[in-house]
Amino acid sequence: MQNSKAKMDEFKSKVMDLLHKQTNRQMKIPAMGFSDYFIQTVTTDASPNDEVDATDEASAGASNAQRSDQEILESIEECYYSPDSNPQLYELKKVLSDGIDNELIEVTIAQLRTQQKVLTKQVLQNILEQRNACSSEFSAINDTQKKLEESLWTCQKARSYLNFARTNLTTTSLEILASYRKREVLKEVLDTLMAIKKLRTTDVELQKLLADHNYSAAIALLLQCKSSAEGYMQYNCVQSLYKKLQETMLLMEFQLDTVLNEMVLNFDTRKYAKLQEAYKLANKSLMAMDQLHINYISAIHSSVNAVLRGYSDPSHDDQIKPLYEQLCEQLNSEKLIPCLISLCKTFWTILASYYQVVMWHNNYKLYGHEEADSPDIYIQQKLKKGQSRLWNDILTKVCLFLQSAKLTALKYDQFIQVMSIVQRLKKVGVEFCGEQSEKLIDIMQQQSEEFFRRYHICCVEEICLFLDNESWTQVDSFSHILQLPEFRSVRHTLRRHKSPTTALLASSNNSPISNNNCDELVSVHSQDGGSSIYGSYGYFLRFSEKSSPFDGGLDAAMLEEDILSGIVDEASCYFSEESDDEQKSLQSKEFDDASHHLLVNNTALNVLRCLGRYLQMCKLLHCISPKIVSCMLELIDFYTFAVHEIFGKDALVPTDNMYTPRLERRLRSVEANVLPQIKLWPLNFSSLANNELANPDTLYGLPQRIVAVESGRSMFQQFHILQHYLNHLLPIADRPLLVGYLEYSEYMLDLAKPVYTCVTSRVIDLSAILAQMAKVKWDVNHVIHQHSSYSDVLNRNIQSFAMCLEETAKEVAVPSKHVWNSMAHVATHLLVEGFSNVKKCSAGGRALMQLDFANFMSFLELISNQKYPQHRSYVDVFIKTYYFSPEQFELWIEQQRQEDDYSAKQLTNLIQCICASDKRTRQRLLQLLDGAAMANGGTPTTTPQKNRSSSGSNLSSVI
Repeated sequence: MQNSKAKMDEFKSKVMDLLHKQTNRQMKIPAMGFSDYFIQTVTTDASPNDEVDATDEASAGASNAQRSDQEILESIEECYYSPDSNPQLYELKKVLSDGIDNELIEVTIAQLRTQQKVLTKQVLQNILEQRNACSSEFSAINDTQKKLEESLWTCQKARSYLNFARTNLTTTSLEILASYRKREVLKEVLDTLMAIKKLRTTDVELQKLLADHNYSAAIALLLQCKSSAEGYMQYNCVQSLYKKLQETMLLMEFQLDTVLNEMVLNFDTRKYAKLQEAYKLANKSLMAMDQLHINYISAIHSSVNAVLRGYSDPSHDDQIKPLYEQLCEQLNSEKLIPCLISLCKTFWTILASYYQVVMWHNNYKLYGHEEADSPDIYIQQKLKKGQSRLWNDILTKVCLFLQSAKLTALKYDQFIQVMSIVQRLKKVGVEFCGEQSEKLIDIMQQQSEEFFRRYHICCVEEICLFLDNESWTQVDSFSHILQLPEFRSVRHTLRRHKSPTTALLASSNNSPISNNNCDELVSVHSQDGGSSIYGSYGYFLRFSEKSSPFDGGLDAAMLEEDILSGIVDEASCYFSEESDDEQKSLQSKEFDDASHHLLVNNTALNVLRCLGRYLQMCKLLHCISPKIVSCMLELIDFYTFAVHEIFGKDALVPTDNMYTPRLERRLRSVEANVLPQIKLWPLNFSSLANNELANPDTLYGLPQRIVAVESGRSMFQQFHILQHYLNHLLPIADRPLLVGYLEYSEYMLDLAKPVYTCVTSRVIDLSAILAQMAKVKWDVNHVIHQHSSYSDVLNRNIQSFAMCLEETAKEVAVPSKHVWNSMAHVATHLLVEGFSNVKKCSAGGRALMQLDFANFMSFLELISNQKYPQHRSYVDVFIKTYYFSPEQFELWIEQQRQEDDYSAKQLTNLIQCICASDKRTRQRLLQLLDGAAMANGGTPTTTPQKNRSSSGSNLSSVI
């Protein structure tokens, strides 16, 4: 009490001192509002913000300069005087009722500030007016204080007596107990009210948790509220609240299912973790997993239809909802690839989301124990089965799309792109669930076979167009197959096998390439379905559901990507391509042997380009690689057949014995298998045949023939470069076909024989020389030391031919070895034919034959700078048969039955000449010769392919 009194006295003295100081100094309390005194005095210590406010107030004051303080006070609205009102909300609604108006806001702020200042000023003035009353009131307070002190003393005294009485009365204790009991009852009631209040505020907190995607906390809160409400079910309000909580729980589960459905196309790890925690609290984790799989399956079916409708013809009736197959059939070919890409992107989004779900459950265990009946085990099994089911549903949709769409109507690049997309999708399936997608590959195999069958015919007809417009001139600046853009994707593959390539290009024999480096590559047909080789692609690690392997660069990049089934990037020899400068530098360094230009024409170059496109198809779908490689060989054979048809059938002598069995089979195969499929054959080469091929000034089209044959040789050489890669693409069982084809390295050289013979057979005047040989007397009795005149004529023909070759060499590189070999062939067979026509011949005549032949061969070898042991032996053996004993001659005739070096007519004449005096031996040998001819299926003069030569003259036995 004394302390309180002291504090009151101190406070009183301070107030009185303040009033006395103000009175003595005669200082006035500054007025409030927009007076000059307030602006000059009160605002001197104001902050920068206050200065801004003062400026605003000044501007507002200027606008209200004409208004008095009383008017401003009267303008204050009634709501500011009401204690229950909310003036802030009132002003905001009034200002923002018609939208945000900055000018109105500033005017309102200025007005409110003016009202505040005037009101403050008025209050202060009222305080000053009541100053005297305050002083008198303080005096009254002092009097009252004295009285209070007296009353306090009286009360203290009374309380001491009452305290004494309370401690001595038992009723005091009873009252305390009653008060305590009342307090406990009130406390219990208060707790009940607080619990009910908390239950009623659950909805607000629940919505806040849902907005934060904190589903587990929301479920926990709902379960806690339901548990709490069960203890207060005696209250009607709690019963209704409990029903509301149950409804909220149902709505919560529905919302959880909605968010769970969003995970299908937009997986969020944070949301999914909260979802699973919420389902766990609700004891519905297994049901949620079943619902999740249903959502994924539904998303596949709904999304594919939505994608196809987006690419369908807008003119179709919207009320008619066609089936998925019908939508695929109605799709235009130009929209097929964009639609397929969109479908694959959609499928990827679903698969990537599911993959992330699987990864989440592999990393996080909801229940944390490994019992056999653990829900985590069920979830893992469910997810594993769901992967296969999900992929099979996607596979079914894609297969229907590929079957129903018109893939065969696509162009080559478009079809290659479709195959690339399908291969990427297949790899996604392998990485996703280990499925090899055999059904997808079977369908693509069917589509590819149908497309490739049509495309192969188109390529052959394209080659026919090139042949029809071919000028048979050399194409400049071609040195290697890698210059062609069609082979860009295998450039690095061929560089890795540089040794076989270099050896091939350096060798003119085209020996078969060994397969020593194939061990570096992985087998195409690995049966390890669960192999991790696809893991190196890492589609699910490199991409997410928002990006996919089917995004961007599909038109160009997918045509260059090595997506060979079952081979990783390193094994498939695919690398990123360098710039053009880098390509040129690498090509010049790594293929030095190919630096010289190869002789090719436009048609051969187009065949190589076709081979490059075929190689891309073979690489993309190895299922039909044997068929593709077989068609590659058909293209080469077709070019060979065309060259033979144009340049190899106008010889003046039969050329049947020039065809090796292998060459014969290939020409026959083209004639039987390729020609019936094309509509452009036979082509009209009459202009070429009547001009260049019939012009002796150009050696009967020898430059064109050389370009045609050498282009085929160059093409065959370049095709050898692909042997390793083609072996890599082919199944092991089909590789012997390619090896056997390439082992025939003399393919184009064998074709060159009849082609060049068409020239050499015209250079020599065969009829004139045969006529001169017939005039020579071969039955002379003495040895003549001067060769016959026909030998000089033959030598002059050879010399003239050599001069023409020199002129031809200025236009095109002449393969001298093969051209002169053809000349030697024609000349030696001509000599044998002339020698076989001799009816009577003596030893001197045989010596003259040897002299004539030796003179010719020496001249031929001198002017051609070559040796011809085979042709020399051919004539020598025929001449020396005159010196054989009867037994040796008969053995030799029997040997000729198998070798067939000489014609039946030549052997018959030889027998009649040698055995002219021995009729019995002559008859026996002729019967032996006729029997051999009959055993071969014809007359002695019958040879296979009798219609191949166009010559019908009496020179049919020259060759």
